[in-house]
Amino acid sequence: MGQRTGTFMFAADLTGRINGASFHWRLPPDIVHAGELFSAFAKALWLPRDFQSGWEGLFACLCDFGWMTDRKIVLVHERLPKLSDVELKAYLATLRDAVRWWDDDDPHQLEVVFPESERERVNRLLGVTPRP
Repeated sequence: MGQRTGTFMFAADLTGRINGASFHWRLPPDIVHAGELFSAFAKALWLPRDFQSGWEGLFACLCDFGWMTDRKIVLVHERLPKLSDVELKAYLATLRDAVRWWDDDDPHQLEVVFPESERERVNRLLGVTPRP
């Protein structure tokens, strides 16, 4: 299946990641601006109308899935968005912090999946040192 490194899951094959047991969303691969990213999240995850576009607003929504009936929410990335490195780092840090926010006693879980081919770049952008 996939291997978890720290906060995220990395998988060589993402075709089997979607099943009927959870809410799965594949991030559109052609996103090039943060505004497009926020709009895609707002539509796909049915974010509240008062969602404030921005990293803090996205983080707040990823830490409160009260409107979602599915317990597990899985965000699947077939590739990283084509954002600038600064925006991509902010996006990855937002996802990392949101995943860490949830614990096993919460009513929801958030899982973020990337292709194995993006592991090195994700780790570099987040300043993660690979383990030997």
